[in-house]
Amino acid sequence: VLLDVKDGEVEKLLDAICQAKCIQVFGMGRMKCSVRAFVMRLMHMGLDAHVVYDTTCPNIGQGDLLIANGACTTICYTVMQFAKKLGAQVVAITANPHSKAAKLCDFVVNLRGQVHGNRAYEIPSIQPMAALFEQTIFVFEDIIIQLLMKKLGITAEQMAKRHTNLDGYMDFNV
Repeated sequence: VLLDVKDGEVEKLLDAICQAKCIQVFGMGRMKCSVRAFVMRLMHMGLDAHVVYDTTCPNIGQGDLLIANGACTTICYTVMQFAKKLGAQVVAITANPHSKAAKLCDFVVNLRGQVHGNRAYEIPSIQPMAALFEQTIFVFEDIIIQLLMKKLGITAEQMAKRHTNLDGYMDFNV
């Protein structure tokens, strides 16, 4: 699935993240697990990044970016419509680049892992439902972090300084 992603789509995503004033990421269910991990790393990089619907998520508007993980539910489509109406750039990381949700986007990243099954546009899996897509998007977004680190010249040491210090990890493991 990862080898099938187009370099041009990755570059568009990297540029959109770098240019955004505020980045908001949306996903539901298991896809929200990858959303939280991705937003945490964006924050560690010093970017203004939030999980949609978290209590600390600000409003969205002109100059901001909404990234929709999956873009395969009615709720996600509604969130995307609001973001678009409010002037934000909208991108979906989706298995179906021809869906109603994808057509609403400024651009899509086509991550073809199975979501629904038995669809020509998906790479099939023996795993149930969207497991392949969900696992792949988690790894894909970690790869995006690595590429952003290189593009922005941010080191792991700089990121570690933004990691929470309330868990005692840094003190406990010295």
